[in-house]
Amino acid sequence: MEKKDKFCSFVYAVIAALVFVGMLAYSGVQEFWYDEVYQLGLVGPDKGIGEVLRSYMQLKDYTPPLYAIIVWIWRAVIPFSFPWLLLISEGFTAAGIFFTALAGKELGGKKLGLLAEILSASSAVLVLHAGYEFRSYSLYFLSAALLAYAMAKRIRSSGKKGNAFLVISLLLLLYSHYYGCVIAGMLFLLELVFVIAKKQSLKSIYPYLAAGGGFAPWLLLVFINHTRSITEFWIQPPDLNALFDFLRFMCSESEFQLWTLCLGIAGCFVCFLTRCRFGRFTFEEDAEKLFLPGLVISVPAIMYLYSTVINPSGGIFYNRYFIGLLPFCYLMMAQGVLWGWQLAVGRERNREFTALCVGIALVLAVQNGTLLLEELHQEQKISYRGSVGALAEKSDIMEEGVVVVTTDNSYVRAGIEMYFEGFYGTRPQVISQHDNNFQEIVKHYKKAYLFIGKQPLVEETRKLFTEYHMVSRDKKHRIREYAMEQEKDE
Repeated sequence: MEKKDKFCSFVYAVIAALVFVGMLAYSGVQEFWYDEVYQLGLVGPDKGIGEVLRSYMQLKDYTPPLYAIIVWIWRAVIPFSFPWLLLISEGFTAAGIFFTALAGKELGGKKLGLLAEILSASSAVLVLHAGYEFRSYSLYFLSAALLAYAMAKRIRSSGKKGNAFLVISLLLLLYSHYYGCVIAGMLFLLELVFVIAKKQSLKSIYPYLAAGGGFAPWLLLVFINHTRSITEFWIQPPDLNALFDFLRFMCSESEFQLWTLCLGIAGCFVCFLTRCRFGRFTFEEDAEKLFLPGLVISVPAIMYLYSTVINPSGGIFYNRYFIGLLPFCYLMMAQGVLWGWQLAVGRERNREFTALCVGIALVLAVQNGTLLLEELHQEQKISYRGSVGALAEKSDIMEEGVVVVTTDNSYVRAGIEMYFEGFYGTRPQVISQHDNNFQEIVKHYKKAYLFIGKQPLVEETRKLFTEYHMVSRDKKHRIREYAMEQEKDE
């Protein structure tokens, strides 16, 4: 049995490694977008670790600091390129796929684990929004997968083992994304249900209290130091269509995955209620039948309610923020597939099951692979690499009296400076319209190249540049050239 378990884990590891290698094949095909350039600026070479932490305390970025600390170290030791920068996100994603499989194996055996891994490994959403994002989503997914595995081991030991592992996985989740607080909070409430029903002892909630205690100091620092609003966001309140978009997003727009997810959720609830009705429910055998669907349904429901009723001006119902639910969704999908297969076949046959797994893998690889490639080859609305490249080709870009002005904030400006040096080996003067004393600083230059990024010109900057002569305009790269000492033609 031990040899079979090791072989099974080896198979899971091989599949995760193949996914990692597959991600490497297209790594960096899609250039970084605004938020990723912003992330670069947050962890730039001119930033010490203390300054990085202060930026996150001030809510300069609406995520906890763990991913930033990791990539601050990573950026310092690797060559500057999209593939190298993304390598850490791809590694986290592949590791999360592996632990999702281990969680499935712990809960339902090797077949459930294999199905969960196939479903996660063939997910376009996971690759696009975790593996190919220089943001915290890959760490968020890995932390959630570790939590799923920790919960699975704890359930099968009737809650008597694995408390330390659970605390660690909860802390990783909390420090990887603020939505992790919602997931951890819902797990705590579900665990509390078992305590009230006397299926668990009061000690079972101690790991949640320990993890909460470990995260509370950070929340206190944020509350004291924040310079941006805690409750106001740019995201519009969701409507019913947003719920359908959310479901399609989580299922990579796959009808097969959507139906298997629904079957898994419905089946778990039916089993849970049936075993409770006849008094056969035990925590060790059945707890996941409440934990898994409870999380997958309650977290989006709470965020939808918050964003539509409680605080519409600060809605945070955004599809990418739910990536931490993906391991639990894959487990539900796998359970749905397994139940459907067992109903159709009537008894377990390894040959038919192998054919089923191969068939699912091929269908999803083609379907989701097509979606993945289409997304990867879409041009960014604003190409920071293209605009920086066009500016780097200017013959006078390095002259003392020339400055590049970006409309984006100071962190994106720092990312643009890294683009200049990392991709083109140049270090021109770059300033942001949001820098302190910007209007006084820019007047000291003879020529300015204005790069209009994602953020628009503020009224004061627009008025400033109307005082000068626009020499040329590059609409494709969103660049305007101004002679700063020449009066505007009448």
